[in-house]
Amino acid sequence: MKYSETRAVVETGFLTALIMVFTFIGLTVPAMGVFASILMPAVLVVLGARHGIKWSILATITSGVVMSIVITPLMAFMQVLTSGVPGIVLAYGYERRWPTARLLTLPALTMMVMIAVQLGIGQYIMQVDLVQTWQQFQQETLVNMEEAYRAQGLLDDQIKSMVDSMATLFKQMAYVAIAALFMSSVIISYAICKVANVIVRRTGGQGVTLPTMDQWRVPQWAVYIFALGILLTYWGDQYQSEVINVIAYNLYALGSYMLVLQGLGCMWSIFKSYGLSAGFRLVLIFLTLLMNFATLWIGMLDLIFNLRRRLSKRSDDEE
Repeated sequence: MKYSETRAVVETGFLTALIMVFTFIGLTVPAMGVFASILMPAVLVVLGARHGIKWSILATITSGVVMSIVITPLMAFMQVLTSGVPGIVLAYGYERRWPTARLLTLPALTMMVMIAVQLGIGQYIMQVDLVQTWQQFQQETLVNMEEAYRAQGLLDDQIKSMVDSMATLFKQMAYVAIAALFMSSVIISYAICKVANVIVRRTGGQGVTLPTMDQWRVPQWAVYIFALGILLTYWGDQYQSEVINVIAYNLYALGSYMLVLQGLGCMWSIFKSYGLSAGFRLVLIFLTLLMNFATLWIGMLDLIFNLRRRLSKRSDDEE
């Protein structure tokens, strides 16, 4: 066996042990679940970057087999689905140096598919009625909310208005679940790449180039998605169509998220051009986020009129 292969075996064994540690922490400490979902795929990405994708696959299979002995095989399989498979896809893209958009979106889509498979397993194999569980949660929340407001001495009309608003919010949350899951998966993919970059560069490797905040840009069709979502929302209310409402709210939410990202990148770029410190830039952006839809509109105007070029401070050469 060659020296490089021996080192790959040793590193794979060590990092596989780390994967299992992160997994057990995520399963036993609920608050650490998010960190475990980032660290486990990051380890797979590091393995893929240093020794090739086959070692990432081997680490995933090995950790799955060992976890099936320590915990239940079904839980181990579901953990491999939600973290291992997206991690392998991300490791492959990392190794192949995919463009940023593909590097973030394809693993995010894979993660969504694996979550759907996991929910299907819970629904049909573990006999967990997800729809009924969600409905019970809504009902209990609304009842507790109504009792709390009555204890405070509010009038019936006020209580009804607040409870109806919360019920509408629950309905909208169910509508935008797909878009919210996609964007959160993209954010997780970005975080995984950042963690993997730190590890790979500290071990003498070369990480992928991710755009800095002032370089954040989204495609111009984000404006059209946002506008189409608003239009379909109106049609869905007019025709009382659940299908149209689901499509409309997801398009609206996806367009909104993309425009907010564009707005954040625009503001950061403009503030940076004037030499403002990073802390002051964060304060200004935080204050802008407190204003309803301000960041979204800035992102939309930046896509249409290129605000960051028009409002950024120009150097003496450009003047």
